[in-house]
Amino acid sequence: MDEKEYLQTLGEQIVNPHARASILAEIQDHIEEQAQDYRASGMSEAVAMQEAVRQMGDPVSTGEALNQVHRPKFPIALFGLAVVLTVLGIAMQYLVYTHLTPDTAILSDTYLQRTILYNAIGLGLLLLCIFGNYMYLAKGAWILLAIFLLGLLPPWFFGFYGRQYTLCYYLALVYPLVYALLLYRLRDKGAKAIWFLHGLTLLFLVRMLFGTIITWSTVLAAGCLTLLLLCLAIHRGILTGSSKRTLWLLTVLPYVAAAACFVILFFQNSYMRDRLTEFLKGSNYVQQMLALEQQQMLAFGGGTISSYVDTESLASTYVLHSIFLWFGIVSGILVIVALAVLVLRSLHYALHQSNRLALLAGTAASGILLFELLHFVLTNLGCSPVYTASVPFLSYGFANSVFNSLLVGIMLGIIRNQNVLSETTASLRGLRA
Repeated sequence: MDEKEYLQTLGEQIVNPHARASILAEIQDHIEEQAQDYRASGMSEAVAMQEAVRQMGDPVSTGEALNQVHRPKFPIALFGLAVVLTVLGIAMQYLVYTHLTPDTAILSDTYLQRTILYNAIGLGLLLLCIFGNYMYLAKGAWILLAIFLLGLLPPWFFGFYGRQYTLCYYLALVYPLVYALLLYRLRDKGAKAIWFLHGLTLLFLVRMLFGTIITWSTVLAAGCLTLLLLCLAIHRGILTGSSKRTLWLLTVLPYVAAAACFVILFFQNSYMRDRLTEFLKGSNYVQQMLALEQQQMLAFGGGTISSYVDTESLASTYVLHSIFLWFGIVSGILVIVALAVLVLRSLHYALHQSNRLALLAGTAASGILLFELLHFVLTNLGCSPVYTASVPFLSYGFANSVFNSLLVGIMLGIIRNQNVLSETTASLRGLRA
C-alpha cells in the first residue's frame, strides 16, 4: 500500500472534516520523516516509503481509533446550564416587569415578546458559534479590526448623538477578543506585534476615556485583560520573533506608563472623582437606597419590587437586585453560582487548550465575562460606584443578548472542538505509543 492509498483509507474512517484534514497532514509529515530516516540508513526511495507506511499500522483500525479521539464533544452540561439560565432570565424579567408601576415605557406583554425574541436571537448566535469553526475568526481578524476602528469614531461622525456610553461599553466588551485574534495573527512578528498592539490599546483607551468616563471599570478590565493575553502569549511561546527578555520589557513598561496616565485622567474628571468620593463615604444615593432595600430581602422571596431604581435598570443592570427582592436570597445566590460555574469552567478549558487561537480567544471571552459577572454582582449589592453592567441570559436588551451570547458561544465552541482543532501532534504520538 502506497502513501496516497494509506492516507485515503485512513481518512475515510474520520468523520469530522476539520479533524480529518489536520490528522492526515500530521500523519503524512510523520510518514515522510520516517521515510527520510530509512533513506539515510541506506534504503532505496520506494522501499523506505513502503516501510514507513507499514510502520503506521492498519489504516482502518488507526483511523477508527483517531476518529474516537478527534471528534467534537458537545458541552452538554454547560449548554444545558445556558438554556436553563435563558429560560429563568425570561421568566424572572417578565414577573418583575409585570409588577412595576403603570408608567412603564412598554406594556408587559410587549416586553415579554421582546425579551423572548432577544434571547432567541442570542441562543441562535450561541449555537452558531458552537457548531462553527472558530479558526475562521482569525482569518477575519483584520475585518473585525476595521469594524472595531469604525466603532471608535465619534458618534457625531455617523450623525448619532445618543447615549455614547452604551457604544463605549460594548466596544470595551469586545476589544479583548479583537486583541486576542490580532495577537494570534501577529504571533511571529515579535517586537513589531507588541508595538502595534500597544498602539491599538492606546487608541482604544484614549477614545474611551475622552468619550465617556462612565464605563471606566469595563475599560480598565479590558486593558488588564489585554496585558494578561500578551503575557500569556509570551509565557506559552505563542509570540515569537524576538527574545523573551525583549518581549517582556516591551510588554510591561508601556502598561506601567498607561496605568499612570489612566489614574491621572480619572482623577482629573470631576464627575467620577465626586462619585467615587460619595461611594467611599457611603453617601451615594443609589448605594443608600440599595442598602435599605436589602434589609427587606428574605431567604425565599418577599414579593417586593424596588421603588428607588429606575424602570429600565430594574430589568438590566439591577436585575439581580430584583431577583433577590422578589424571588429571595436563595434564588439570587443560585443564579450567581450558575453563572460563575459557566464562566469559570469555560476559563479552565480555555487555559488548557493546545490550539493557540483557542487559548487566546477563549481566555479573552471568558475573562471579560468573568469580570462582568464580578462587576454585576458588586453593582447589584451596592458595592460599586459605576452602574453599567450586564451578564448573559439575565440582562434585558438586544445588544446585551447579542454581545454576551457571542462571547459565551465562542467559549462553548472552543470546548466542543478541543479534540478536533489541535495544533500539536501530541495526541497522535500518544495514541501510537
